[in-house]
Amino acid sequence: MRENPDYAARYGKWAMVIGGSYGLGEALARELARRGMNLVITARGQDKLDAAAARLRADFGVETKTIAADLSDPGILDVMLSGLGGTPVDFLIYNAALEHGGEFIVQDVERHLANIQVNCVAPTILVHHFARGMAERGRGGIVISSSLGGAQGLYAWASYGASKSYENLLGQALWYELKPKGVDATTFMIGSTYTPSFQRNQKLRQTPFAETRTPEGLPEGAQVPQDPEEAAANLFARLDGEWPPMVYANPRDEENANRMAALSLAERITLTSDAVRKSFEAAPGAKRGEPQLM
Repeated sequence: MRENPDYAARYGKWAMVIGGSYGLGEALARELARRGMNLVITARGQDKLDAAAARLRADFGVETKTIAADLSDPGILDVMLSGLGGTPVDFLIYNAALEHGGEFIVQDVERHLANIQVNCVAPTILVHHFARGMAERGRGGIVISSSLGGAQGLYAWASYGASKSYENLLGQALWYELKPKGVDATTFMIGSTYTPSFQRNQKLRQTPFAETRTPEGLPEGAQVPQDPEEAAANLFARLDGEWPPMVYANPRDEENANRMAALSLAERITLTSDAVRKSFEAAPGAKRGEPQLM
């Protein structure tokens, strides 16, 4: 088995995973701990943070800090800095997202603005602050989690997809801008992943994935959601070497994206949106365009 590289020597002692208390976020934190970094994990719920921090300490012997924070708070940077207490952030993963689903004009505008706050405003504020510190020290790492939902316009996810497209391009631009300053940056493009949040939504909509990631009797060609630990491992397998501008959580999604690139934009939007629309209409009791929290 290949030995994991020493990220503490490469980047510094402390990493922060925003949205790191469970699911994919915790899997990402574990990969960093496996590479020798102490962890600051943030989320809204203190109980889940404490449990995840205890697992990290027990499994890897690293130091941990937790910060309970709501990314919709306009003063989010002050909250984070207070929780850090002067600890520098040498490696940052912004893995949080707010996902409201439903047709654009059916949803209240407040839901769209909430998407923008958590998926655009908060990462801009936090990445800007911590990237400056990394650049001054001449080293650091930044990963911004995006989504396949931001790859093109998508039915029922108009503002969510737009906000994740912003994160996608932000990470790509920082890959170029920060490299001369000694700071690595990339976008993490995430597809269907079997996190607790994903499973809760599947139960709500009574889909075949409501109870298990690999149900029996799936239609031919149906794709199972990715395991969070596998997604995290795929990311760090790339980051252990030369960082690319974007990393797909699932190589299958990169293959699909390459095939889709041969289609026109109108064809890509229609193909993906038709599939999403059908899944919404199949949900028990759902009405066309009815808002749903994903």
